[in-house]
Amino acid sequence: MQTKFKEIYDRIEQDIRRGEYDETRRLKSEDEYVTLYDVSRVTVRHAIDQLIRRGYCYPVQGKGVFLRRHKIAGATNLENIRGLTYDLFPQVVTSKILTFQQVPADAFLADKLDCDVEQPLTFIERLRFADGQAISLERLYYNSEKVPLTQDACLGSIYEYVQSKLGIKLCFIDYVIEAVKLTRHEADLLSLCEGDPGFQFENLGMDRKGKVVHYGRTVYHYQKIRSLKMASFL
Repeated sequence: MQTKFKEIYDRIEQDIRRGEYDETRRLKSEDEYVTLYDVSRVTVRHAIDQLIRRGYCYPVQGKGVFLRRHKIAGATNLENIRGLTYDLFPQVVTSKILTFQQVPADAFLADKLDCDVEQPLTFIERLRFADGQAISLERLYYNSEKVPLTQDACLGSIYEYVQSKLGIKLCFIDYVIEAVKLTRHEADLLSLCEGDPGFQFENLGMDRKGKVVHYGRTVYHYQKIRSLKMASFL
């Protein structure tokens, strides 16, 4: 079950993303949120503290909490783990499944997914589009026994499916980001040329107990992607 402060955090974050505070650049007061969501002041304070730590806003003593002037729209937010469908809204993100099959874990994948060699894995290769334009090529691996996926589920947000349908809470993700040269296969799918640059995100997703949920590598079109990392000195 999602903690109450996280629920409030998500609601306020969504309101920020929808532009509810664009005119005032200021969040509501703690008292207003307590009344609005019928929760304790401690819960509201914890949610706002997390928003501050994530870089969405900053406190001004005696005046309130104000939004930082950064551009979130159109960028993947490295502070979030919900994927392109969430990050690129209001762009429409769609997927084309290129490969969906069961493969045995080799030594490398067994190490990454903390499973036995030969453990059945679900391998998904899919091309992602933003408003109809190819933006990334994903190659993802899931432990088939722990995370039973269907091909249809992979057409949309896998994050939402794993969270909502399977009840697996993805809470942590580690990224290693590097510039790579595209292979012919990658370049053809992204409408680029072999050897063109691409941004590769190697990622490892974990649940609330630190157990690995998935391992993957995503190559992004270098002209169509940018990432946001918000930081605060507190």
